[in-house]
Amino acid sequence: MGKIAFIVTLCILTVACSSGNIFDTWQTSASLLMEHAQQAVSEASPEEKPEALKKNLLMKDIYIKAWSYVIINKIFFFLSIISAIAVFLWPSLSIVFKRKWNNKEWLKSATVQTTVTAIAALMFTFYSQYKDRQTNAESLMRYVVYSEKTAAELSLKVSEELARIDRGFSFTSILDHTKND
Repeated sequence: MGKIAFIVTLCILTVACSSGNIFDTWQTSASLLMEHAQQAVSEASPEEKPEALKKNLLMKDIYIKAWSYVIINKIFFFLSIISAIAVFLWPSLSIVFKRKWNNKEWLKSATVQTTVTAIAALMFTFYSQYKDRQTNAESLMRYVVYSEKTAAELSLKVSEELARIDRGFSFTSILDHTKND
């Protein structure tokens, strides 16, 4: 329970430390791009305003995805660090706590060590998965910000990319690589 409170506190502090400056070093790329898109709407001429608003809506749609992946990514990052430390220290802990663990032989077993290692690998896998999703969403936001295309043209690309990003965890890309080798 204490670990979850630590992670939540860290996330709150990260948000609280933001000064509101568009170039705040604590923000993610997604929030920087979102602030830029909002600024572009406010600075748009009356003729460009409808198009800027539509692009801003696309950006908000992507931003929602990116922000959810940021949160999940941070959670799994901290869990993977904690589990990596557990993998590193587990053999030593059986020696350090030898007296306390005398009646708990199962804690010193290879099965438990393998399980701890597997949990660590799973945490790193999820971290990598959600970091990729976050990066993909941020790249899509960059595409929308820097594109000269209209919002209508961009919406098709955004829809396709968000659908691809939302497919979730898949081993097909790994299996396809092994077939080609």
